[in-house]
Amino acid sequence: MIRRLAAVTTCLALATALAACDDSPEKKAEEPPYVLGESDQYVAFGDSYTSAPGTGPVTKAEGCSQTRVNYPHRIAKATGVALLDHSCNGADTNNVVDPQTTARTRKVIAEPQIDGVGEDTDLITFRMGANDFGLIGRIFGCAIAYSKGVLGNTPQACTTLDETAPKGPVADVKDDLTADVVAALQAISDRAPNARIFVIGYPQILPPEGSCALFPLPPGDDAWARGIIEDFNVALRAGAEAIDATYIDMWEVSAGHDTCSDDPWMAGIKVPDGGAVVFHPYTTEGQAVAELVLAELKS
Repeated sequence: MIRRLAAVTTCLALATALAACDDSPEKKAEEPPYVLGESDQYVAFGDSYTSAPGTGPVTKAEGCSQTRVNYPHRIAKATGVALLDHSCNGADTNNVVDPQTTARTRKVIAEPQIDGVGEDTDLITFRMGANDFGLIGRIFGCAIAYSKGVLGNTPQACTTLDETAPKGPVADVKDDLTADVVAALQAISDRAPNARIFVIGYPQILPPEGSCALFPLPPGDDAWARGIIEDFNVALRAGAEAIDATYIDMWEVSAGHDTCSDDPWMAGIKVPDGGAVVFHPYTTEGQAVAELVLAELKS
């Protein structure tokens, strides 16, 4: 019995060695560049930082400001997978399982983003959470109000105003944000048990310290704003860990490309040369996301 086991082990080792040695140009040429291809299904979940408004030609997803050059479309084009891009401007984590509606009339803008996801889904990307509790809107609203002189030059004006925010101060809702992201990702994972899931972090919008004319904030409020964006990524990383998904860290990758930098990936309060909408990513940010995901999908 021991000899037979040894013989089998030897044969397996020999077969493995022969396979490793077979690196002929013909064999390499036959290998697809990515582990997914035309027979695979890809669903993209996201808000406007995924749909990428203003960056190129729009899709037929009315009201969602999706463009055909956003990172889901770049990934699909490179791999050949069949794409369902469910990203939509203004979406929050509730819209994973609930329809997205207008605030006043409750008109449906988009069906639940989880629609179409199932056991045959092979790839999922997810970047949401910024719109939960109106968090990203608090930062943008602060910048707009300050640029118009509404806040004067009072130090930490927005930090102070946030303490009485209708949906709760940032400090009080950060744990709820994490819970919402984890719940959304768990629902997706349960629906698509065979999918490879990538959770995409948000990029650096502000420089490490201070602000600038393109992203004006009252003195001292840059720390408050930066902390909110960091909270998004804490929640997304926790969600990725909860379902054993791959987290794509865009915070580190986008260092030196904030709105105030010489090579911005993010538009500010004005977009003089076009290529995005205010306070949103340029195509360079989406290209960076796509490249990182594609690197993980290589054969």
